[in-house]
Amino acid sequence: ALKWSDINSKAMRVSSRRAVDTDDWTKTKPPKTGNARVIDVDAETLKVLASYKVARAEVSFELAKADAYVFGDDDGKLRSPDAMTSLWDRRLKWVTAKYDSLHRVTIKGLRHTHATLLLELGEHPKVVQERLGHSTITTTMNIYSHVTPTMQKAAVDRFAAHLDQA
Repeated sequence: ALKWSDINSKAMRVSSRRAVDTDDWTKTKPPKTGNARVIDVDAETLKVLASYKVARAEVSFELAKADAYVFGDDDGKLRSPDAMTSLWDRRLKWVTAKYDSLHRVTIKGLRHTHATLLLELGEHPKVVQERLGHSTITTTMNIYSHVTPTMQKAAVDRFAAHLDQA
């Protein structure tokens, strides 16, 4: 339920203030934690969003206004989560059939991949927790504990390299 007003290009941040209500997808509800989540985004992501906004404006100027849903339908209404998942799956099936080097991943899988890669790159778990919107770091670490062996190996290697330099 992201709106264009939730995207701050100058600060390079996106605010997640609401979610589609899965019981009645014509409505929104507060995020699970009850609080808005603000995440930093990179310049390339903002560039893609700006390009998408132009494309939406070409369909209808109303679709590019500040209070319009970024990923709404062509009438500006919310899309059902199931419809978004189906659309994602259809497009991904087409792409992966065309490019066999790509692997299929669910929308939720994108979230898990993002978190896993950040942790494997050595990002502090607190940062990952905040990006995902988990209310506690325990939740994040319980879900992503499978990354721990990779992190353990990297920690040992860094420690050994440090000792070699001492």
